[in-house]
Amino acid sequence: MSILTIPKLADELFLRPIVISMNSFALSTLMSYVMSANGCIDWRPITICVTSDILAMGADHLKDKEEEFSSDCNNTNNPRLASWFIYARTFLATSAALLALALSQCPISTLLTTAAFVAPALLWTTPISFTKFALISRCLLGMFGGDKHQPSTSAPVLVIKRIPGMKAIFNGIIRGCGIYAVVLSVLSGSGNLTNTLPSPWSVVQLIVWSTVNRSCHAIMTDIRDFEDDMKAGVPTIPVLLGSILKTKVVLTTCHMLVMLAFVENPYIMGSCIFAAVLVWILGKNSPKKAFLFSSHSQSLFIIWYLLTRQYLQL
Repeated sequence: MSILTIPKLADELFLRPIVISMNSFALSTLMSYVMSANGCIDWRPITICVTSDILAMGADHLKDKEEEFSSDCNNTNNPRLASWFIYARTFLATSAALLALALSQCPISTLLTTAAFVAPALLWTTPISFTKFALISRCLLGMFGGDKHQPSTSAPVLVIKRIPGMKAIFNGIIRGCGIYAVVLSVLSGSGNLTNTLPSPWSVVQLIVWSTVNRSCHAIMTDIRDFEDDMKAGVPTIPVLLGSILKTKVVLTTCHMLVMLAFVENPYIMGSCIFAAVLVWILGKNSPKKAFLFSSHSQSLFIIWYLLTRQYLQL
């Protein structure tokens, strides 16, 4: 077991959630800008997406680190380590307050949309038992003439993380389709939704590019943990393919297909080429912080687009 240290806690509880959420910040900013009728950036969907990211990832990391902290009796005698958990909970509480503030300024459809995409992320590692559903079904069967003396069987327990390939699918849908859905609900609710996106963007481009990019990045982080996941039997895409090389070929193919599909958009082209290059640069021996950088293969080109637009308006 690795030793729990303050730099490690700072990295897991603060740095990673913030760095990853900055991609949601960039993407929601882009969508808010190109989808608004007046060309202005709305703070509400940006706040919702960023704080939701921080809460989902931060809560997951906090739970893991608290379990690691309590498993070693030496940690309980270290007040400096314990204080970092207080900081983390304060950080998450602040994020939750900002999320509630932003949602309070939005239509009810935004609340429902946010809940639909955030709930699976919060339940990522939570065992979901179907015992209650089994009890209800047996009661209903008994009420309608079924056999009340059927032997009870243990209900299955579902852990979303253990479903093969679900990490990549969830990351793509939540951070691609989810961000678009939140921005759409906010802007349509305020009557500020444009009918036509500015060139070279389209709705299909935003959704497909974001979904594929986020899914591929999730698979990239699994390459880093390939050997550990293989031993533990975690059904990630690299483990299912049985090879890091095969995984990199699949990822490169996905990025190239998106690039060819939207060849008229130089920002998507640049992002896909950059992401494909990172696929072959990064590997299982690369430092974790390098994979954090790879999460911003979109962000760099979004910044380029926004700076270009501002320059042209001068």
